[in-house]
Formats: sequence, structure tokens, C-alpha cells
Amino acid sequence: MKILLVDDEILLGETLKELLCMMGHEVFYAPDARRAREILARYGPEIGLAIVDIMLPGTSGSELAHWIRRTYPHMRVICITGYTPIPEPEPCGGGVPVIFKPFSVEELRPYLQ
Repeated sequence: MKILLVDDEILLGETLKELLCMMGHEVFYAPDARRAREILARYGPEIGLAIVDIMLPGTSGSELAHWIRRTYPHMRVICITGYTPIPEPEPCGGGVPVIFKPFSVEELRPYLQ
């Protein structure tokens, strides 16, 4: 599966990208919403899953997740965050799961099918 990973914590982003690649996925990594939109403009129809950090510089991950769901309705979205508790119950929209950092690959596995 092709995955878009958006996280401004570069060490976490690169580590998670590597793990997902080792599991057989093709991963496009972006440190912010601007770069994520550039990747989506080119590969959006091919990407099946977006993993988006809620707290991003500039455009928030929540805003990006909402935009992805409107623009690419075929794409599943998961939000990740290191902040607990989160200020609203569904920060990325209804039906979008939120996974709290630190998390294991096992917690992501159900979404990687």
C-alpha cells in the first residue's frame, strides 16, 4: 500500500517510514502540510492511507486531515498525537481514529490492510 506520513518530528517520521517500508509499504514522508499537499498533488489517487500528526507547523494536522478527506475520499486517514488529553473528541473528523504517541507498529497494523 502507498502511505502518506506527515509528522514534523523528523526522527519519528523517518523511523516510522523505515518500519512501514520494511513491512512492504511505499511511504511518502512530509514534515508539514505544504509538502504533504505537494505529494498528494502528484500521487494522491495512488495513496490509500494518510497518517497525519495533529500538531503541525502552519496548517494544523486536523485541518490537513479534513482537507484530505474532502479532496481524496478514497483515502483512509489516521491522526497521531503526543498530546493527551486532546481538546476535542474527534479532532480530525468523525470516524478518523486517533493514535497516541508513543505507539507500536502493532497499533497501526489494523489500518495497514
